[in-house]
Amino acid sequence: MSQQWRRNTLLVHAGTPALGDIEPTALPIFPSTSYRSRSAQMLDQLMGGEIEGFSYARHANPNVEALVDAMKQLERAETGIATASGMAAIDAAIYATHVEPGDTILVSQDVYGASLNLLGTVWGEMGVKVVIEDFTDLTHFRQLLEVHKPRTVLLETLSNPLLKVLDIPQIVSLVHGVGAQLIVDNTFTTPLIMRPLEWGADLVVHSATKYLGGHGDAMGGIVLGRDEYHNRLHQYLKLRGAVLGPFEAWLIHRGLRTLGVRFERQCHNAAKLARILQESQMFSRVFYPLFADHPTQAVAERLLPADLGGAVVTLDLGGGKEDVFRFLDHLQLVASATTVGDIYTLCLYPLIASHRNQTPEERAKMGITDSMVRISVGLEDPEDIALDLIQAASAVRISDSLVIQKD
Repeated sequence: MSQQWRRNTLLVHAGTPALGDIEPTALPIFPSTSYRSRSAQMLDQLMGGEIEGFSYARHANPNVEALVDAMKQLERAETGIATASGMAAIDAAIYATHVEPGDTILVSQDVYGASLNLLGTVWGEMGVKVVIEDFTDLTHFRQLLEVHKPRTVLLETLSNPLLKVLDIPQIVSLVHGVGAQLIVDNTFTTPLIMRPLEWGADLVVHSATKYLGGHGDAMGGIVLGRDEYHNRLHQYLKLRGAVLGPFEAWLIHRGLRTLGVRFERQCHNAAKLARILQESQMFSRVFYPLFADHPTQAVAERLLPADLGGAVVTLDLGGGKEDVFRFLDHLQLVASATTVGDIYTLCLYPLIASHRNQTPEERAKMGITDSMVRISVGLEDPEDIALDLIQAASAVRISDSLVIQKD
């Protein structure tokens, strides 16, 4: 597939391998765990990586390769792998940067809670020092690099759940200036909004479970980067076995073909929903990256397209945990579920889900309150989504009034 095709054309056509004289419009699913070779010499070359092809499913699979090829074209990457989950993708990316005992990983405090847990638990127990800090102030970030001299730096394009946008082009320059490597989790923005490799990032990670697959029916991860990471990434798959199955790869690839129309609609819905909810004055605060009161709005306006601010809106209800529980219980259209990127609008409570394992002090440092919920905006009519969220918030307020009157 030509690199000259525009984005939406690539989404539809990228990753469609030739199958001899057979040219199906939908790639078949290849469930085979192993593949016959025409000769012992060919098998030897396949196993040694001297020629391309398939020998064993832990090493490669046609459906997985088709998905990776499509993502390489979309992110302008030279190499990549697909993994069994987004968490495996983060783990593989860290492994690819040759982090060793005694090295330091510098990580944005605003990344996904499970990513923080992975670093602190798995990599921390292997003797790697993990430093978690705020990256929004570039002067402070420069000082962090000089003090800690990290081997690897990890951040997200659009943070979870406060939707902060970091100045990635500037951060790339600072990170490379001290000889470190930058991993960027691009899950919340997808290649439609940001392509961090074009700014010089070393590796890009996706939880393909989210917007890439887009239908809540397949789990997977993607890691993409330059050729220098090729051997290390593929070694990770072969040795740790975090391989993506062919059926999941097929589903995610199918979802990728409609990413343009899905994600753009979800982004437009999110922008409209955020405005409606802010104007309703039913919430203590509405977080949306392109709002004037968002702390990283100036960076977001520079790096994000004017009409594509992502498909997530975060709300602070005010109150506490019991108020949020009542809010969730009153939702009728919006489902309470622990993910983003589905066609349905979903509501997550970070306190009990994405950031459950962070301490109250750690959440407070991040700016995550006990009354905050994250809305992953789907394909429903945004007015209907807003109506449901507002009625649930109203029910909480009415309930609070009754309690006060009763007391």
